[in-house]
Amino acid sequence: MKKLVIIGFDGTIADTAPGILYCMNTTALSMGYTPVAHDALYGVIGVSLEQGFMNLYGMKEDEIEYAMNQYSKLYSIKGEEMILIYDGIPEALQKLKADGMKLAIATQKNEKFINNMLAVYSYIGCLFDTVCATNVEREMTKTDMLRQVCADLEVDPAEAVFVGDSYVDAIAAQEAGVDFAAALYGWGFRSQEDAEQYNCKTYLNNAGEIGYKLSVL
Repeated sequence: MKKLVIIGFDGTIADTAPGILYCMNTTALSMGYTPVAHDALYGVIGVSLEQGFMNLYGMKEDEIEYAMNQYSKLYSIKGEEMILIYDGIPEALQKLKADGMKLAIATQKNEKFINNMLAVYSYIGCLFDTVCATNVEREMTKTDMLRQVCADLEVDPAEAVFVGDSYVDAIAAQEAGVDFAAALYGWGFRSQEDAEQYNCKTYLNNAGEIGYKLSVL
């Protein structure tokens, strides 16, 4: 049995797509770019926000800082409200804790935003032993975050598993020496076939499967 389960936030714990899309489109529109449709988020949520703006709208590098600032202001007002915790998440997390596992979040979401959200949804926030998120004072890749979580909780990476929904998450797990569980219900992988190339330990068709599939790894 694994000792540590690390989980992303966007597309794994919560569907944050509506808020992200609203804030990105509103920011882009104010800069003269054409808004994108909801399905455009497939494969984009999970990458850095900077890369998301470039991929979705073709923004130039010298526009990104302004876009980031505008997005952050808007997200703190509207984006944090527009999330939906996936069905089965509370029960899955409670089962893993009852089985003696440590729980952590690794996300490229801003540290302030994720802490605010976990405070609002305290019935799941209280179950996590640590949270590693984007901080303006230090640049961390997802790989760095996984290594940091393992170090903070004193767990060997070989005894941890990371639940993510994108190729970015899968590659980070490989680089950090952590097993990977592919969440197929999020906004990264469209199917199991998309994820199979990343040597996944297991596949999760819905959030409820986190509880019992990870407890037997």
